[in-house]
Amino acid sequence: MSRHDAESLARLRDWAVSVAREAGEVTLRYFRGEFDVELKADETPVTRADREAEQLVRARIAAAYPDDAILGEEYGAEAGTGERTWVIDPIDGTKSFVAGVPLYAVLIALVDGAYAGEEIPTDRVLVGVIHVPPLDETVSAARGCGARWRDGTASVSTRSSLAQARVSTTDFVDLYRREPAVAQRILAFSEFGRTWGDAYGYLLTATGRLDAMVDPIVSPWDIAPLPVIMEEAGGAFTDLRGRAVLGTSAIASNGLVDGAILRD
Repeated sequence: MSRHDAESLARLRDWAVSVAREAGEVTLRYFRGEFDVELKADETPVTRADREAEQLVRARIAAAYPDDAILGEEYGAEAGTGERTWVIDPIDGTKSFVAGVPLYAVLIALVDGAYAGEEIPTDRVLVGVIHVPPLDETVSAARGCGARWRDGTASVSTRSSLAQARVSTTDFVDLYRREPAVAQRILAFSEFGRTWGDAYGYLLTATGRLDAMVDPIVSPWDIAPLPVIMEEAGGAFTDLRGRAVLGTSAIASNGLVDGAILRD
């Protein structure tokens, strides 16, 4: 696709990183401070920081790429006249944010075509950014351009045995409830299992510090940046059925241990 050549995608990636960092600064103004916490209809928390960070990202997109559509966790879908959709999670890990735990992230992705959260093939994700503001740590990628971390390249681990694998999930109790066979294999056979959850677990996997990250239930903005980040880092991203889709579950891995985790 000529409009999505590597050079243009690299520029879009760099722009998205700068916006994610700017949104992160918004969240840091509230982090470990005093603020009200509301519960949304799905019983998940939301704060002023979530809303202000998403408003900032939307404003930057509208100014720089006014034809593009937007899908965000807090303000929903906004149609565009162009052929791309930006996906925003202003604070992935709001529960961590509220608790003063520094493992929340700003997520930004760019998807080819119109996208409103339906199941789509992962190759439609063109750009992805995970930025963890309190740690000042960012991993990003664009199709055909590799994955970036700190001042160099992000790459997955090379451990191929589940017995040697470091595996994480956001909530082992929820994983066991929804996917008991997967949870049992991780707990029985992996080197260790941790709950470095939400986007931070995926960042650790993309940078080789974990070998796999598993989530049995996700929303589209939770995972939109992950396919391009994981694949450009040399790994893999699928749902828990092993399909290369953005859907309602997720496993990111080094591409070597996922089969052992998901096998029937």
